[in-house]
Amino acid sequence: MSNRLEHVAIYCKDINESIEFYRTHFGGQPTAIRKGAAGYSFCFVTIDGAPSIQLMESSEKVGVHHYGFISDDIERAAQEFKAKNARILRENRDQSGKLTTIFVQDPHGLEMEIRAAR
Repeated sequence: MSNRLEHVAIYCKDINESIEFYRTHFGGQPTAIRKGAAGYSFCFVTIDGAPSIQLMESSEKVGVHHYGFISDDIERAAQEFKAKNARILRENRDQSGKLTTIFVQDPHGLEMEIRAAR
């Protein structure tokens, strides 16, 4: 089984200002800004083909929200995290009930997203 880093999600107070910063200073290429399920605006910024930065607009918070990984076998990844007593915060499933994403908390409270490859 393989898990690889895909993105780092960062809270920012002004998404457009953050996009411009990463575009100007790092040559970042943003996706379109979308609305998340929880109502926040977000986009991804790719820098030199490396794992993306996900910008998440928040009027209250700044800093890292979560690290995002892609797994080539999300069902197995979920089983292994559970078997090793990891703290599973939530699991997302598609309309057919297939597991698509798990959210795990590290020992210091940082959230990680592990999702199936698309």
